[in-house]
Amino acid sequence: MKILGLEFGKQRESNTKTVIEPVVVDKKSYVDAFSLSAVTDPPVIKENRVYEWVDYGEDNLYPEYLKDMYNTSPTHNAIVKTKAQMVVGDGYTIDETFLDEKQRIDALKIIDDIERDKYELSLDFQLYGAMAFEIIWSLDFSRVVEVNRIDVSKLRSGKFDDGKVEEWFYKRDWSDRREEEVCIEVLDKSDKEHHRQIYYVSGPKVSNEYYGEPTYLSAMDWITLESQVGLYYRSLIENGFNPSIIIKFYRKPASQDEKSEIVRGLKGSFGGSRRSPTAICSSHVTPVEALILKQFPTVTWQP
Repeated sequence: MKILGLEFGKQRESNTKTVIEPVVVDKKSYVDAFSLSAVTDPPVIKENRVYEWVDYGEDNLYPEYLKDMYNTSPTHNAIVKTKAQMVVGDGYTIDETFLDEKQRIDALKIIDDIERDKYELSLDFQLYGAMAFEIIWSLDFSRVVEVNRIDVSKLRSGKFDDGKVEEWFYKRDWSDRREEEVCIEVLDKSDKEHHRQIYYVSGPKVSNEYYGEPTYLSAMDWITLESQVGLYYRSLIENGFNPSIIIKFYRKPASQDEKSEIVRGLKGSFGGSRRSPTAICSSHVTPVEALILKQFPTVTWQP
């Protein structure tokens, strides 16, 4: 793309936010410092006035952030997997002595369903702080005929109604606005209308009333640090981009929108991977119209 008459490389998509902090030098100049790193916020749980569900995180995608940390932090990944395996152990012992023959046959089918998904359910609970079951009732609502694991990261809670949640909403991809969400009622034996229901199981809810919280939440800063350090140095190797750089334009942008477009263009062209260094962009009015890039010396970091 072209910015102020200068050609930049092909812009790449990025999942990072651009943070622009303007520093006024004088009326004819400006200096912008912007971070090329990802901005990660703690989960914000809030009721959405437009939709029927409760947002899980600032962008309603906090489970994806937890999944990303799980996939990019080796230590965190190993701990979560080990905890999930230790909870499951060698399986479960079922006491069938109090069931008659018909009840035993019905129960064994449900037990087989849970046994099939026991590790995935345990992993969900360790990773997201909750797990969820899809409950299928018989046509006459006399018994449960099927129990399936449902990916808890794909669920969003309905709003409180008389002090309790009555429904959950399911989507395979919550970032896709075109996909229609599916409303599923919560498990209720007195509900004789909905054959498909949700049973949501969570640990203690400390900071919100809707979603379960993983036990490692207080360690997220360290988990994120380990995740980003590897991505940061990988970005340096792949892009040959030193930790800091100053970019000077000798032409003042005509408007704030044009200035923001310059920053986005630079970020898209040079940002590379998700975890990249910091750049400073400045503009000054001089007779010379040129682009100057000045790199700071690389600083070696050792843990």
